[in-house]
Amino acid sequence: MKLLSGMDQIRQLPAYRQRRFERFYHTQYRYRVLPLFADVYLAIAFIGTLLFLGGLALNPDAPDVFGIYLIYTAILSGLIVAHRFTRLRRAAPMIVYLVFFNMAAFSYLGYMTTGASLAPIVGLFFFISSVGIITLSLLHTSLIILINLTLLVLATFVAVDSHQVTETLIGILTNWLILMCLVVAPLSAWFLSQFLRNLLALQFLLRDRNRQLSRTLETLKLTEERLAQEQKQQALSHMAKGLLHEIMNPLNCASQAVEFAGSVNRDPELTDALADASTHQQRIADIVSDLIEFSRPVPEHHLETADLGKLVNTATRFCQHQLRGVELQIDIPEGTTLPCYPSALTQVFVNLLLNGVSAVSKNQGPGKIEITAENTEDAHRILIRDNGQGIAPDDIKRLTDPFYSTSDTPDNLGLGLSICQTIMRHHKGNMSITSEPGQWTQVTLTLPRTAASHAG
Repeated sequence: MKLLSGMDQIRQLPAYRQRRFERFYHTQYRYRVLPLFADVYLAIAFIGTLLFLGGLALNPDAPDVFGIYLIYTAILSGLIVAHRFTRLRRAAPMIVYLVFFNMAAFSYLGYMTTGASLAPIVGLFFFISSVGIITLSLLHTSLIILINLTLLVLATFVAVDSHQVTETLIGILTNWLILMCLVVAPLSAWFLSQFLRNLLALQFLLRDRNRQLSRTLETLKLTEERLAQEQKQQALSHMAKGLLHEIMNPLNCASQAVEFAGSVNRDPELTDALADASTHQQRIADIVSDLIEFSRPVPEHHLETADLGKLVNTATRFCQHQLRGVELQIDIPEGTTLPCYPSALTQVFVNLLLNGVSAVSKNQGPGKIEITAENTEDAHRILIRDNGQGIAPDDIKRLTDPFYSTSDTPDNLGLGLSICQTIMRHHKGNMSITSEPGQWTQVTLTLPRTAASHAG
């Protein structure tokens, strides 16, 4: 397994996710990693300075530079406070440059006063060797090394005679300790920057996959709940179908009794009452028959030629309670027939009528639903239009997605239009939705005039 494989996986991602990673990396690198590394370094530098001052104070033979290092320590303390409590913390790696210039000023001051002695600048080069670890940037590390070498040359010109400058510089730069510090700094910057980039890439991928897993688990949980609800509704449907058959038996007996009573009756007033009873019984029988037909599995094995007007009337009877208070206009040419799965197409009309009722119920004015049919040489077009609040364009694109709903009603599963779309595909037809937000919504069903091969 490769140690640094994060970026290899990032390069395999789509471009938009690679851009997301770059934003994530920049944020983590600049506002979290660099300030943290700077905090650690400043703490180590301050502790080291205190130990150095303690050594000077306890050594009676130490040169008289204690006051100068107190000034250096005070400046370093000020930088630590500024980095902790001001905007300097978010301006990384500015603090590294400030610490470098503070250290360089005092180091080269001692370098010049001692005649180009190596001892005063050893600590500075140790600091430079750690710059790559603090900044994690080859650019900033190289820039600080370049500035330091420039200061070294200028300070050497001041500290020694001009004819000794070259010899002095060669002696310093070829010192194994100084040379090691200059080499370690850029190498550590390059390696650690690559390591951090790959490490953050793995973190980004892990977080991204955790989010995807969370969304998937949430979807599965929601789907499980809805499937359980569907199973319960299916069980109720089976029980209701059995009850409908049980209702038909006593209803038929009651109808026969009324019919017999009418045949032997000679009272005109009683005849009218029996006629009313027979009419209402027939109405009940029609509704029960429609419900039994509607409960048949869809799609059926064979297309049937059905009267479009009768299918729409059946659907309106099913929705009669919900349609109260809504003006319903039906304009379907008489005798319009089409090959279809009758119960499935009735389900489409029921779903669309209920959606229309839900839309117009939000209006302050009277609700209105219009159902019209247009016939062409190749297809039947059925238009269902309501004067509800309309649908936003972004929502229209997703209306037929399973479980998507613009309603916040708890029992709305968001499956109605998805089921309608599926039924239309079984008919080799299609469903389109247009809307003017705040004014109207229209659903157009297009069905072939001739029987299409069964979709399976």
